[in-house]
Amino acid sequence: MRIVQYGIYGLLIGNLTLANAQASELEDFRVQVQTSLWTTHFNPKPEHNNDQNLIGIEIYGKRLPSSRYQRYNDAFNYARPLAGAAWFRNSFGQKSLYAYGGVRQNLIRYGDVQTYGKLTAGFIHGYRGEYEDKIPFNQLGIAPAILPMLGAQYQRSFAELTLFGVSGVMLTVGLTF
Repeated sequence: MRIVQYGIYGLLIGNLTLANAQASELEDFRVQVQTSLWTTHFNPKPEHNNDQNLIGIEIYGKRLPSSRYQRYNDAFNYARPLAGAAWFRNSFGQKSLYAYGGVRQNLIRYGDVQTYGKLTAGFIHGYRGEYEDKIPFNQLGIAPAILPMLGAQYQRSFAELTLFGVSGVMLTVGLTF
């Protein structure tokens, strides 16, 4: 009878340990939702739209393994891969989609505020008609894009500045879950 009791206790403890390990693995994953607040073009034209109405979602994976260069600098030990999609109105008011992957790298921490840099690469769809040649390599209606971003996060909220090519810059804000 005692063997059965100890076996049951062992199974319960083992399951609780496994559940805690799985919960800590899930903590490595994050979801962010964001929207655009402000956009400006470096060379504004009358047809440019500065209201992108962006809605985006990103999923962050586990931290990337440290490289031999990272062990000498604690600020660069937290790179995370990410994937996401953003729906927005492009510079000419057309509904567009940016689907991408990338990496987020923590930079400097100021108290409770964590600064970071992101680099994303993916494909943009939505430049059509007379504006299809306004974005490079858009012959098939889908163009490659690389977007660098700088951000700051305080608890669950964040703000990012996104440089979209040589055309302009956008400010987005959002929440992390």
